[in-house]
Formats: sequence, C-alpha cells, structure tokens
Amino acid sequence: MRLIVHLYLGRRFRVVGAAGVPRAGALLVCANHASTIDPPLLPAFLPRSDTWSMAKAEWFARANLTNWLFTSYHAFPIVRHSPDRRGLRRAMGVLLGGSVLIVYPEGTRIEAGGMRRAEPGAGFIARMSGAVVQPVGLVGTRDCFPRGARWPRRVPVQVRFGSPLRIRDRRPDGSRVDNQDAADGIMLAIAELLPEELRGEYADLAALRERLAGVAEPVDPDAAVPVEPRPT
Repeated sequence: MRLIVHLYLGRRFRVVGAAGVPRAGALLVCANHASTIDPPLLPAFLPRSDTWSMAKAEWFARANLTNWLFTSYHAFPIVRHSPDRRGLRRAMGVLLGGSVLIVYPEGTRIEAGGMRRAEPGAGFIARMSGAVVQPVGLVGTRDCFPRGARWPRRVPVQVRFGSPLRIRDRRPDGSRVDNQDAADGIMLAIAELLPEELRGEYADLAALRERLAGVAEPVDPDAAVPVEPRPT
C-alpha cells in the first residue's frame, strides 16, 4: 500500500505528526471516514506494525478473496450499529495485549459533507480499556476516491496525527464520563485536525471544548503503560 501511494500520489501525499504517535503499548487509533481507501491507507502509514482494524461484518460473510484480503490485512468483523459482544471482546483483547486497534467512530463511511455524530462504541472501548487514544484526521481521501470512481484521482491527500490523549473515567468535578461524551471527546480531537468544511457536526470547536471539558486528558507518547479493563 505504501508503494502504491508513493508511486501514484508522489508529493501530493503527506503524513503529518507521526513522530508523536506512541511506539509501544495499547493504542486506540480513531479517524474520520470518508472514503473506501481509508481502511487500507491508515494502517499502512501508522508507525507501528501491530495494528488491527474493525471492519463491517458483511465483508466476512463469505469465504472469498475479499474475506482473505481483509483478514490478511489484520481486520476482523464487527456488526455495526449494534452491541456486538464478540467483536467488542476481540477489540478489547487487542488493546489488553498491548497492540493497536483502528476504529472509525462514526461507524460508517460518510460520503458527503462533514463528520456526523459518533456512535458511542469508540467511547465505550476507550473508557473500558483505558488505552491511549490517537486521533487522526484524513484529508483529501474522498476527493481521491469518491463513490462510484473506478480509479483513484491524483489529488492532495494528508494523514494528520494529533496529540495522543486518554479518556477519563470521571471529570474533575466527579461526574462520570459516559460513552457518548467519550466518543464526542475523541471526535473533537479529530475535528481539530481537519479543515472547517470537513468538521460537520463537530464544527463548533469552542462549544464542544466547553461541553466536553474534563472528558479527556493529554498523555506523554513516550510513557507507554499496560492497560487493564476498568470496572463497568
């Protein structure tokens, strides 16, 4: 994938902020999702090789080439828009093993406009695992491979890594952080990496920072620590 991107896009492609990605320990990577090229692109340019991605269960319904490709690319099925316990157990196992889990909090590819409200699943995983969260902003991928296109277009594409954070179990005032607030806190960090026209429902950064104050805290990317499940 790296070879294809460099040959096809060349200097139109940029990776920003990769030096700040934690190199060891459990890491929950969360990004916006606007194109079918996002799932193969992001793990290829993460500066770690121990990555696993959640992918919609429909891709694994049959034993065919697609199933083999996804499995070979370290993807596993998740039933979208539902509390898929089997998929969530696998996700937690990846993080508790100290590896990288890639999640798209919106739960589906957003083919037009800006980001939509995140589903609570990513917030649940972040809360229950206590893993470091790595926000990522993907810019230009929809223009590169829009819906209906047969071949990618040679347009500028960027993978922007933000500052790692951790979702708190409770805010400083003692109130409990729920799954939706946790997911919104992650999406706020992603929105801050995107141009305004891609932020969608997370466009009002000032209001979001006020509403979500105390939900997340910054972490030192060099201070990798083992994670243990938090009590439900």
